[in-house]
Amino acid sequence: MEQLVAVFRRFAKQEAKNNSPLYEYWCERIITNEQLLHLIMHIPETQPKPNLFFGSVQYLSAQKETPLKRIFENPYEVNLEESFQLLIGFCTQHSDELLHLFQTKSVQTNEVQRASYLYPIFSEIAEEAKLPLSLLEIGTSAGLLLNLDGYRYEIEQEPPISFGNENSPLTLFAKNYGTPITSVKSLNIVHRFGIDLNIIDLQDSDEYLWLKSLIWPEQIIRKENLAKAMVIHRQYSKLLLTGDFRNLIPPLFENHELQNSQIIIFHTHVANQFSATLKSELLVLLQQLSYIHSIYHIYNNMYDKDLHVDFIDAGITRTVKILENTDGHGKYFRWN
Repeated sequence: MEQLVAVFRRFAKQEAKNNSPLYEYWCERIITNEQLLHLIMHIPETQPKPNLFFGSVQYLSAQKETPLKRIFENPYEVNLEESFQLLIGFCTQHSDELLHLFQTKSVQTNEVQRASYLYPIFSEIAEEAKLPLSLLEIGTSAGLLLNLDGYRYEIEQEPPISFGNENSPLTLFAKNYGTPITSVKSLNIVHRFGIDLNIIDLQDSDEYLWLKSLIWPEQIIRKENLAKAMVIHRQYSKLLLTGDFRNLIPPLFENHELQNSQIIIFHTHVANQFSATLKSELLVLLQQLSYIHSIYHIYNNMYDKDLHVDFIDAGITRTVKILENTDGHGKYFRWN
């Protein structure tokens, strides 16, 4: 129980603060409420408990005409203590349904905003490799980050810079607190692969609702971006594979069409759900595969929160770039 309290206290201070007043307040009250803590304890250890709990409540309330549904729709116009009492009542009334969601759903945010720092990284890699790109995302969710060349980007820095698809209906805004980016070239992506234990089908209204429910109530722009990204998603051909990456990645390296491209394997905010053994197995696998084809490995949450860019060739790993303290929702990054 003490560990669970610590998780929600940390979530309130480090995640929800300045991002979601509703979730911040709920976290502070949840840690004093044994009824809710006992309910939340049923969430599997592999899942981020605050995210799965709040996502499940938002998802379930969206399907019912309750006061809690209206709070999620207008989070800025609520009495926080009254909202918490409604949360207790909702969880008491729908505890069985919530317990079912805890066992059948997982945290699979597909935050397109992270493309704001991935795009210039991919551009640098393409320039260095002098080859088109083959993208492979682990923990791809619905695969929205595989379409990053379909978005337009406005980066606040000095001087400001824009890049990407000028005709895109979706413009992503981010701040660069690091070295100014001076040039970003367009991407030539020839293959797109996504792997996940549970691929989210955005054509399924229920799965789309789950993805939307994982977005915090106050973050209206994120929900609008998701809706726009879903339209763009239909325009890009990609192969989304369900299963364990340890089984699915090696056969892809047998595809001779990939030989004339630079392979990028990336995953953002996924590895925190990996065991220490799985993390080690991933690194060993990439080293082995690098004897077949060189790999750029882009990741965070393996051992720290920084975004790492590694180049792996013939079993040797070289650090190319590290972006420190990149925002989890892609609102800012520090270029170097």
